[in-house]
Amino acid sequence: MKMVKSLLLGTAAGFVAVAGAQAADLPVKGAAVQYVKICSLYGDGFYYLPGTDICVKVGGYVRMQSSWAPSGGQTNWSIFGGNLANVSNTRTDGNGDWSIRARAYISMDTRQQTEYGVLRTYINIGLSGDSPAGAVFSGNRAFVQFAGFTVGLAQSFYDFYSSPATSFFGPPSSDTGDGGWRVAAYTQNWGNGITSTLSLEESRRLTVVNTNWASDPFLVATAPLNSSAVFTAIETRKVNFPDIVSALRIDQAWGGGQIMFAAHDASPGYYAGPIQSNANPLNVAPTGTTLANVTGCPFGTVTGAEVCGHPADKIGWAAGVGGRLNNITPTGSYFQFQVNYTKGAMRYLAVTPFGAGSGAFFKGATLGYGWATDGVYSNLTGDIRLTTAYGFNAAYDHYWTKALKTSLYGAAGWIVYDSAANNAICTLESQFNTAGSLGGPQPGVGAGLQIGGNYPGFTNCNNNWKYWVLGSRTQWNITPAFYVGLDVLYTKLLTASSGFVYYTAATGNAKPTGYYQLTDQDQWIAQVRFHRDILP
Repeated sequence: MKMVKSLLLGTAAGFVAVAGAQAADLPVKGAAVQYVKICSLYGDGFYYLPGTDICVKVGGYVRMQSSWAPSGGQTNWSIFGGNLANVSNTRTDGNGDWSIRARAYISMDTRQQTEYGVLRTYINIGLSGDSPAGAVFSGNRAFVQFAGFTVGLAQSFYDFYSSPATSFFGPPSSDTGDGGWRVAAYTQNWGNGITSTLSLEESRRLTVVNTNWASDPFLVATAPLNSSAVFTAIETRKVNFPDIVSALRIDQAWGGGQIMFAAHDASPGYYAGPIQSNANPLNVAPTGTTLANVTGCPFGTVTGAEVCGHPADKIGWAAGVGGRLNNITPTGSYFQFQVNYTKGAMRYLAVTPFGAGSGAFFKGATLGYGWATDGVYSNLTGDIRLTTAYGFNAAYDHYWTKALKTSLYGAAGWIVYDSAANNAICTLESQFNTAGSLGGPQPGVGAGLQIGGNYPGFTNCNNNWKYWVLGSRTQWNITPAFYVGLDVLYTKLLTASSGFVYYTAATGNAKPTGYYQLTDQDQWIAQVRFHRDILP
């Protein structure tokens, strides 16, 4: 008993000693311990990193969305499917009529006061996975802001209209926000919400097309238009300088506005093929010759092409104006728009769709198409002929209540080739049959017997085309950070040319070789989304 009593007393003494030691670490009565010190300088969610004057906010989101978009994807709807399989609209080609996407992103925003102003860094990284495709790691923000400078992966300063604000899809617009854009910019704040920005940005590259080929580089729905490395290596000059963007913007309680301009390198690579002459007006290889003409310039190949010469460099450009009107109703409804005019810089009209490929869509025995290029050149045109493209975006977001809203949005675009560029494209299409291309002589039939005369299959070879979209999204914010929504979109492609076109089947695609009627194409697509923000 004495031993047990001694053990109990010793244990009790040990507890008292430990308790006394812990009590010495506790604050005195009336003073609270702030294990996380709140930083109120930059809004809710920020706190100080221990031992520093750096404020940080960690956020992110989790999202699931499911789309019904025949032969399309989650973002590049089928008219701009990005590859031939997506636009073929057969039972086997494409990503599937139904698809599902899951995303999870984590963001970190840090701010620190310096004698030169706030030093900010921001990153946003995560996983995005589609079915029937797979998950990929991605990031759309990684930038530093300091003393008016923004450098890194942010968003183009040309953008004003926000496509994701009113639509779950990616309808044609200049908006680079979803994927991010690499910039090095300086913004001057003039006060009263007025700013001006000069930005050097990654090039919004779109191919320029050389039509001096022994095969047709205008292949349906390839990205970027002509996916062959042989073609792209010789047609578009390597990046010579970044795009130069300037913008003047105002943001106030009533809304805002912006005017913007961009200069873009749309220079070509080299000529190829025989020099056009009266004896060889179509640039075809002379009968019995090899792939080189009498001048030594290789015909339709990259090898040795430097001796072929090249057109002069060309600068493409884009100009735009945008506006937003807030609080149209007491609940916070608003209207936004943006208008763009481009010359040799088409991706300032539609950055995501034109980056995926040219417009094209099959329905049964019909086809609609339109080539997306920054310019066209050949021995026929001489210099590069820059492509004109212009259009607009507009959206109205109506708040029925603070938690329930419905948007109505639309976009339209016009793509125009001048007569020299159009003739160069049509001449090429009249001569060659390449897998995945349009035009060219039907096998076994003389050129003089072709439908449409000089342009086999065409009754009118005119490469100007248009598109428009109209959609509506309804979203219910069940909580301020959790919403569900439904988006329905109608798309319309007004095809280039008319009549019938002879299409040559591409390898591995179910669409067969044959004549297809050229008609306008349209489609309905829909998407449902579940989204949860974590300290956005």
